[in-house]
Amino acid sequence: MGSRLCLRPLTEADVTTEYLRWLNDPEVTRFLEVGRQRSTRQTVRRYLTRFHGSRTDFIFAMIERETGRHIGNVTLNRIHRVDRTADTGLMIGRKDLWGKGYASEAWSLVLAHAFRDLGVRKVVAGVVVDNVRSLQALKKVGFRVEGVLRQEWFVNGTYKDIVRLGLFSHEFEPKSALKGG
Repeated sequence: MGSRLCLRPLTEADVTTEYLRWLNDPEVTRFLEVGRQRSTRQTVRRYLTRFHGSRTDFIFAMIERETGRHIGNVTLNRIHRVDRTADTGLMIGRKDLWGKGYASEAWSLVLAHAFRDLGVRKVVAGVVVDNVRSLQALKKVGFRVEGVLRQEWFVNGTYKDIVRLGLFSHEFEPKSALKGG
């Protein structure tokens, strides 16, 4: 549990009208895979089956502690038990909360779980170069740029670079990542 957020598994009960609105909002999803097609309750239910009982893929609802509101999701995906690696992604659906430090806090919480509870030694993320807020949030929790995949992602009629970032468990400092907004 963080200072402003707690994480819990995302469930079908979270697939509300507001949640579907986030998934179908081009501004919210412009840098996300989910933004490439229209989302319905059925497509989200099918997506959630990937996480049911999985030991390698997790999706967490980001819950604002003060209000109890679901404000977005954070994932930990493709945990490789031999290499002890995983990747992560995040979406904040509530645009009024963008730029307020919730992404850094959510990533700090999911990273603490990955490193401490799941034995992951490295987590990676791929971010469209124009997604400045996500890049800042990942760097705030300690991720370092490892490389660039040139013209990897098609966004708004043009191909964009993907910045690949990584963080090792020994580099992670959860206390500093949770300071301030």
